[in-house]
Amino acid sequence: MAKAKRRTRRKPQPKSGNSMWLWGMVGLATVAGMYAYEHRRDMPSLQAPSLQAYAGAAGVRHVPQEAPVPTTKPKVKTAAVIPERPASTLPVPPNVIPVAMPANRMLAAAAPETGGRFGLCGGETGINCVVDGNTFWQNGIKIRLADIDVPDLEPSHCAGERQKATAAKLRLQALLNNDTFVLSGSGRGDDQHGGKFRIAMRAGRSIGDQLVAEGLARRWTGQATSWCS
Repeated sequence: MAKAKRRTRRKPQPKSGNSMWLWGMVGLATVAGMYAYEHRRDMPSLQAPSLQAYAGAAGVRHVPQEAPVPTTKPKVKTAAVIPERPASTLPVPPNVIPVAMPANRMLAAAAPETGGRFGLCGGETGINCVVDGNTFWQNGIKIRLADIDVPDLEPSHCAGERQKATAAKLRLQALLNNDTFVLSGSGRGDDQHGGKFRIAMRAGRSIGDQLVAEGLARRWTGQATSWCS
C-alpha cells in the first residue's frame, strides 16, 4: 500500500498587526480626549449630551429649567406738557382816552332828573328855572321844547297873548316839578341864542303834548303863528 502523506500544520502568524492597530486607536482616543479637555469651554454642545447620558445612567430624573420670563418695565406716567402760546403779534390797542361829549349828546344820555326844583327865572340865565311856556334852564343849559309853539311873553303882541303866555309859563313850572322826566333829541339842533331843542317825556307822553291839550300851546309846524285874534 502506498503511504499516506502527512499533513503539515501551518505555523500561526504573529499578531503584531492587530496590536499595532489597537495601540493606534488608543493613541487617537487619548489625543481626542486631551483636545476635548483643553477646549471644554468652547464645546457646550458636547458637554450637555454627556451630562444627560450620565444622568440617565445614574437614574436621576432630568428637570428642564424654565426659561426666564421677561419682566416688563413699569410705565412711567408723564405729565402732559401744554405748549406755551406764542405772543400775539397783533398791535395792542392804546388805552381809552376820555373825550368830552357834546352838550346835546350829554343831554340825550342824561338820566331822569330826580328831586330837582324849578323856579322862575329872574334874568337871562339860571340853573333850574323856567323862562316861558317852552323854555327853561336845567343845570346851566338852556332847553327849548321842540314839539310845541307857545305865545310870546316878552314882547307880547296883545293882552290876550300876554295873559296866555304867563299861564303857559306857570303851567310848565308845575309840570317840571311834578315828577322826573327824560330829555331826548329832536333833530332841530340849536336855536340862534344857543338853546337846545329837546323833547321832554314823562311816562311815555310828551310834556308839550299836555300843554297843547290844555290849550296853552300849539304843535310846532315849522313856523310861528299869531296868538292875537
